[in-house]
Amino acid sequence: MSKAPVRPAASVENFERLQRDPLFEDLAELIAEVLSYAFDAPAAVEIEQWTISCLPSTNRSAERHRLFTLNIGPMEILSVECHLVGGKPIEHVMSVYVSSSALESRTGCSIEELDAKHDLVAIRRTELASADGDGTVIDCSLEDSDALEQFAQLPVDMTTVRPLAEHLVAKGKGPFRQYHNAGFAKYVLERSLDHG
Repeated sequence: MSKAPVRPAASVENFERLQRDPLFEDLAELIAEVLSYAFDAPAAVEIEQWTISCLPSTNRSAERHRLFTLNIGPMEILSVECHLVGGKPIEHVMSVYVSSSALESRTGCSIEELDAKHDLVAIRRTELASADGDGTVIDCSLEDSDALEQFAQLPVDMTTVRPLAEHLVAKGKGPFRQYHNAGFAKYVLERSLDHG
């Protein structure tokens, strides 16, 4: 019985290509940080509770491509897209998911009020079914220092990420194991130790 072919998103080649991105180290640090918010010991639950894909084909076009997707259980919780003009990258946009109820509790504002107050980041409730109505996605440009400053004012931390992560873990494994990039995960986990 022959082995199934390795999916591109899980391949060494895609990991090596991603490492050539100018923001690669920042991306690895970002993923490690979010994993530390979601889990006490991320390495112990790799594949079982979270997976990461490298340069997946999600929403790929000539103008944009996704650099990675971090999934917890059946749903993505963090991704970064690279926007291109003439084939050259001009912007990296992060999307991170948090618990809506936890974010509203921490800030004392509704999701809609938070979005209105933060004009340089997009804050909206997600329609992804796995969140069961308690997911909010925050989009922020990694090149825009003012947007990053606004993002830093939001409580994207253990108090808002973990409730959503726990909800997703309770739903069981997602269908992403075949896309899991073990080399990228190992690289990220070496950084997550610094957050432990």
